[in-house]
Amino acid sequence: MIKINVPNKKKFENALKKHGKEVEVEVAKIVEITAKQAEGTARSKAPVDNGTLRQSIKAEPITDLTWKVTAYAPYAAYQEFGTRGRVSVPSEWINKALPFKADPLIKETNITPKPFMYPSFVEARRNFNRDLKNLFKDLAKKFNNG
Repeated sequence: MIKINVPNKKKFENALKKHGKEVEVEVAKIVEITAKQAEGTARSKAPVDNGTLRQSIKAEPITDLTWKVTAYAPYAAYQEFGTRGRVSVPSEWINKALPFKADPLIKETNITPKPFMYPSFVEARRNFNRDLKNLFKDLAKKFNNG
């Protein structure tokens, strides 16, 4: 699951409510677009054998301001991070990888990592921050001139 955290989320949500429903609706659109783009990027980067992994990647709403992107294939983490001597985990995703460490059900050893979720996350985070920044610039102009 890809998750982009907003620092001081409660403060952020309160500021959205203070400035009206219009701002909340616009931010919700950015969150949804970002999640759907992350889904598409992850799908395009996922390794393909029979397409099951790609088809298992879904962007789903939790609330208007919270979406998750998950690869549901049971072997997704092993494709993402690799196995045994070839494991490669980005430092900010260590906690996501730990549940899959030393899984006795993995029979094939030394699977080379083929990251698809993490690159999608990095791109989504960059786009999300850019889009929010642009929205708030536009809204500042609107509220200051109107």
